[in-house]
Amino acid sequence: MSKPLRISPIALNETNQKVLKVAVGLINDEGINARLLPEGNPLGHVLVIDGDSEAGRQALAEAREGQVKLVMSETRCEGKNVIWHETPVRVADMHELLSRICLRIIATLASQAASEEAREAARAEEDKAQPVADTDAESPPPSPTSDETPTLGDGQKVSKLFHLLLEAKIQQTCYRISQGEHLLLVGGYNDSFAADEGSIAALLDTPAERLTVEQIDIVAFAKEAQNLNIQALNALLWQAGVDHSDGRLLAGHDSNHAVRLRAWPNFTRNGFRQSHFRLAAIMARQPISLKALRKEADVSQSEVNDFYNACYAVGLIERRTDDAAGETVQERRKRAPRSSGLLGKLARKLGFR
Repeated sequence: MSKPLRISPIALNETNQKVLKVAVGLINDEGINARLLPEGNPLGHVLVIDGDSEAGRQALAEAREGQVKLVMSETRCEGKNVIWHETPVRVADMHELLSRICLRIIATLASQAASEEAREAARAEEDKAQPVADTDAESPPPSPTSDETPTLGDGQKVSKLFHLLLEAKIQQTCYRISQGEHLLLVGGYNDSFAADEGSIAALLDTPAERLTVEQIDIVAFAKEAQNLNIQALNALLWQAGVDHSDGRLLAGHDSNHAVRLRAWPNFTRNGFRQSHFRLAAIMARQPISLKALRKEADVSQSEVNDFYNACYAVGLIERRTDDAAGETVQERRKRAPRSSGLLGKLARKLGFR
């Protein structure tokens, strides 16, 4: 983040003010951009409060809900975004507390920024007209209401960066992935990643066995990500899925089972291809197997698999079992009984038969 985190000392005695000042200097030396506000200024991201004084208790009661309150007192203090530490507080303790608090705030702000970027992209897409689709295609389905989390199948071979990204999202873990000078930080806990554009392109093309992968914690992710471009993880998952999953279906997924889109892909943000729109239109209107999808969309099975992998990775797939899943729309229409009489004729005229 470019602007410093603000730290407010509230009702601190002279000794604790000195302790706080030294601790803020130490975290700045570590690369955390923090600024100590004048005593009593309540506008900090973090309030450091003497909870044993009347002024401190009043400031705690008046603090905003979103501010982090580090309360030093003899008696335990609890509440939303309240961190308590028994007095007296040494420089080492204050340094460790502030470091962890600031890094978590940085990570939270990064996650919020990535989410806002995703919302802006979605709003931009809504403002644009949808590309012309096949006359047989229907409107995209509504956004999903369930919170289904995708799971990797048993025995999935991690052969590409795509699989590592998906694992981080599923397990909600953080990874530091590198190869030579290229670095990628993956924050599965808040669906974000941090890297420069050159590193992304290089790492996507690198086989997994040549990547150096280290699991890190939230604090390490936030600290290393400060000087990198932080973005929404789903955008990278989509790119990796459609372009770098090698046309092979994820383990545990069967091309004969029925699947359906739970929501429409964000083609504005993710890049538009006519074949992808055709695949999405077919998958949106009915459950269909990937084998039948390839036949109906008239694209290669590898492209179908790549598109499916990307959709699944960003949570757009509803997996179903359906005896008729292998049928195309035309075959299903041939199999469907044709009603006779006035209602049957009306149904056929309206396209229901």
